[in-house]
Amino acid sequence: MVFTTSHVFLKVLAEAGITHAFVNLGSDHPALLEAFAQRIQDGEKGLEIVTCPNEMVALSCAQGYAQVTGKPAAVIVHVDCGTQALAGAVHNVSVCRTPVFIYAGASPFTQDDELPGSRNEFIHYLQNAVDQPAILRQFMKHTAEIRTGKNVQQVVLRALQYAKSDPPGPVYCWAPREVTEEHLDPTTVPDVRVSEVWSELERSPMNKRSVSTIATALASAKNPLIVTSYIGRNPAAVVQLTKLVDTLAIPVFSSCPSYVNLDYSHDSHAGVGFQEHNSLVEEADVVLIIDSDVPWLPIHTKPSLSAKVFHIDVDPLKEKFAFHAYPSNLRAKADAELALEQINEFLQQNSSFVSSSLVETRRSVLKQKKALLTNQLAKLEIAPSDGIMTAPFIVSTFRRIAPQKTTVLNESISNYPLVWSHMLPTKPGDQYTSGASGLGWALGAAVGFSLAGRVEKEYKKDLLAVIVGDGSFIFGVPSAAYWIARRYETPFLTIVLNNGGWRSPKLSALRVHPSGAASKVSANDLNVSFGPDAPDYGGIAVAAGGAWAKNVYKAHELADALVEAIKVVREEKRCAVLDCWMERI
Repeated sequence: MVFTTSHVFLKVLAEAGITHAFVNLGSDHPALLEAFAQRIQDGEKGLEIVTCPNEMVALSCAQGYAQVTGKPAAVIVHVDCGTQALAGAVHNVSVCRTPVFIYAGASPFTQDDELPGSRNEFIHYLQNAVDQPAILRQFMKHTAEIRTGKNVQQVVLRALQYAKSDPPGPVYCWAPREVTEEHLDPTTVPDVRVSEVWSELERSPMNKRSVSTIATALASAKNPLIVTSYIGRNPAAVVQLTKLVDTLAIPVFSSCPSYVNLDYSHDSHAGVGFQEHNSLVEEADVVLIIDSDVPWLPIHTKPSLSAKVFHIDVDPLKEKFAFHAYPSNLRAKADAELALEQINEFLQQNSSFVSSSLVETRRSVLKQKKALLTNQLAKLEIAPSDGIMTAPFIVSTFRRIAPQKTTVLNESISNYPLVWSHMLPTKPGDQYTSGASGLGWALGAAVGFSLAGRVEKEYKKDLLAVIVGDGSFIFGVPSAAYWIARRYETPFLTIVLNNGGWRSPKLSALRVHPSGAASKVSANDLNVSFGPDAPDYGGIAVAAGGAWAKNVYKAHELADALVEAIKVVREEKRCAVLDCWMERI
């Protein structure tokens, strides 16, 4: 047996706690394939290889896995071409701050057999990019070239330190083929103490002055507000947030949520929004933004000039964004759980700062507003008299039928807020979005979510459901996603909210040009329609992954179809696709 850099590479990934590698292999990976085979022969455990026919789906699988577990998975792709084919998923893992280890080989740099792995195929010339990592460097927390097998362990472990340290995110390593084929003496591979000395950075609390300033302002406010988007990525932070709002009776608004940030039945949960006018922000005298990239849209909403605004985040300056300008009297770079724990301790130690009469008045108002909001949502869920299904009707019907332990992956785009509001999630883990804007996340992510449940039982659900628009379904490369789901036995339910095309570009045009030419023509004329002959979405899943599929055209058909689809997923362990027809755009 020839022992190479690639053997050490896989070994250090497994020792570092990487449980899954989502792979799309090519001519740069001969040594890697040898190492795969050798690990099987040697009975090596701890690293499951998942074959992915599409690179974007592979990275979406890894994102889903990390969103559930908080731990990185690996993605292995092929030279510059595979790196480019990661596509919009690169944006997603970057913006969502998802830890992922991405590795790509690179074209050989020798051509006359000077070294093992030298060029012996024509594509080695065509794939020899001048600066391969530049393809995605601006989206990565760290990029690094593996230049020798003698320190491949250190290069990988350093990259993982970056991936897991706040703010977490993706990292990219690459190696020319000669490096991956470098012959090593296994007896000389150093013990780098993988589990002992390669920890990520400790999470940061706030300083005492910031704690006192923010806690005192919240305690003395007449009309405080908390805005968050992704505090729910850490369930322990939600516990601290719940404690704070119970103490002070503060409303919490979920702006562009990607995680469940507060129980939706809680009186303090004040609703969900993505780009609408938000009167709660304008009426508040103290606003705490915590773990949010887009707390409101300044073009529609502005806080009062007299309001105090505070921002707590692991990245309050949004260093990866070219432009970001929200007012804040104090910005604290801190972990949300630790910061809220500090605020709660301060309030407990200084209870005289809290006006019980003011808090009880607010609590009464919150109950009234919650009852009103619940009523409004219930009215939207009534079965339509004409039989044409609406998103609230579809989602609420599913909510009532779904098993208690159900997780929803929401990529419904123009229906984002409706899926959040009508699923009524109660705890972290009940619902997710990609946390970004690259469409095509949900189908691959569902595979990653399912695999996470095998690794740790706490993440296992009775049902995993994907709710997507017809556009985002196509972006998800269903031919690859459903094949992977069948191959690795990760069944999930897909509900397609089928409105016949891309509604979001049309809405964007109307927001800028409400009375323009686009407002007077059909979706087909705007080139956003999938009609008149729409794709057979369920048929794609059937062909690619042996799924069960059904089209639902009228409201009275939905409940029975959902019952049947859920049974297929849970009992037959097959994917199921319900293509639900809504009003056409």
